[in-house]
Amino acid sequence: MANPPRDAVLAVSGLSVEFRTSERVVAAVRDMSFTVGRAETIAIVGESGSGKSVTALSVMRLVEQGGGRILTGRLDFLRPSGQRIDLARADSATMRAIRGAEIAMIFQEPMTSLNPVYTVGEQIAESIRLHQGKDAAAARKEALRMLEQVRIPEARQALQRYPHQLSGG
Repeated sequence: MANPPRDAVLAVSGLSVEFRTSERVVAAVRDMSFTVGRAETIAIVGESGSGKSVTALSVMRLVEQGGGRILTGRLDFLRPSGQRIDLARADSATMRAIRGAEIAMIFQEPMTSLNPVYTVGEQIAESIRLHQGKDAAAARKEALRMLEQVRIPEARQALQRYPHQLSGG
């Protein structure tokens, strides 16, 4: 995929990711390519261990935090400003500005993604403050709006609960 389609918000082409241990190298993703258009939803489907989560973490550039490394490929992302950027080569400051504000993901296991010692509201608001630059009050208001948008029952109370107090399922 030399040039992504004009309406592609995300064009992943030739993505390969590996993890190195002291004993061996594990190829987690090999030559993955897909395109996501504006207002389009996609599902990455595969067997356990097929690289679904690693692919998503690579797009977010979080795979490095887990010891992974993007070997090859492009992650062309169309920013709301109209600027197209290759996330695979973006510096950490650019990724911090983009992550959470322009691109986000819903983690597969929220119980392991949220810190059990902080309330759900504190953690959502922290992300909003960090990525959107809002003050504490505005971040809390936005956190409430987000919980209401995804229809969390009693959203205002849910903000004050800890992750283990929210029902899964």
